[in-house]
Amino acid sequence: MEEKQFRDKVYWLTFLFSLLVVWVHSFNGELFMGTPEAALEVARIEHILGESLGQIAVPGFFMVSSYLFYRGFSWEKLIPKWRSRVRSLVLPYLLWNFLYYMGYVTATRLPGLAGVVGKSPVPFTGAGLFEALVCYAYNPVFWYLFQLILLVALAPLIYAVMRGNATGAAALGIMAWGLWMNRAMPVLNLDALFYFCTAAWVSLHRDTWGRKIEEKAGAGGNMAAAAFLLLAMVLLRYLGRPEGLLWARPLFTVCWRLWGVCAAVLAVKAAKLPAAREWMKHNFFLYAIHFAWVRLINKAAAVLFPGSEVIALTVFILMPAFMAAVSTLIGNAMRRFLPGVYYVLSGGR
Repeated sequence: MEEKQFRDKVYWLTFLFSLLVVWVHSFNGELFMGTPEAALEVARIEHILGESLGQIAVPGFFMVSSYLFYRGFSWEKLIPKWRSRVRSLVLPYLLWNFLYYMGYVTATRLPGLAGVVGKSPVPFTGAGLFEALVCYAYNPVFWYLFQLILLVALAPLIYAVMRGNATGAAALGIMAWGLWMNRAMPVLNLDALFYFCTAAWVSLHRDTWGRKIEEKAGAGGNMAAAAFLLLAMVLLRYLGRPEGLLWARPLFTVCWRLWGVCAAVLAVKAAKLPAAREWMKHNFFLYAIHFAWVRLINKAAAVLFPGSEVIALTVFILMPAFMAAVSTLIGNAMRRFLPGVYYVLSGGR
């Protein structure tokens, strides 16, 4: 596969994951209906897209990031790659966390907005600023970026282990056992490490199997493989349901999501997609701004159409399209009037 075609496929894949993330955070039944009991039917329908399907998005981001980081990796490339990740991950992480913190500090002191935010006045202190900047206290969706920064910092260790077939397989086996036993690690999420290391292993062994991901193959074969993975996901999900014993194991959840990512990769690879449009390439910016806007749109719609199941579901289904439009409009305006700020906020993308 040519480099441009490969990059286009990556853009399509990350754009898909961005839309799925929006669904994860768009549940609105209780806002419209008033209580969880009244919102039960809406929640069941939204669960299909927002939970069953949407939860493959963040694992997908971890795996795409890892695959690209280790694609053609060598020790000489470590420092340049770290340097580029400071620009694309660390700086926007800190700036977005600061903006969200200041937004809450301001909004919770304004009578017109305090009720919408639903928080008591947020104190502006050194401790609060530290919690906001480092621990994403007021920007919960950035837990993913926090984990990704940690994983990139561990890149030399991951490379040393995953570049060997035996050591890589052993490491993944140990992580799988930890997930099966529901073990936890300090600070770093074990499932995030598993996704990241799995993609690193594939990327580092491109000459044996990883390159097949990038090669142009028959659409029929890719779609058949994607369908097989989706069938395996369905079987895995429902085999563990009767007593709740198997499905309660984190390993099953992780495998279900990992196979979902693989199915998405195969489907995007097989599909005859046009070149990615420019507005599809700014997925980090979409990820960063969507949470606050999703809440605002849902709350506004619930005030205008209280108790309407039809409006609730319509807003939920269309929310990814709403957010793609909002992100594009704001991004275009910032690129025109505040290009330097946008460059940092978008991670140089």
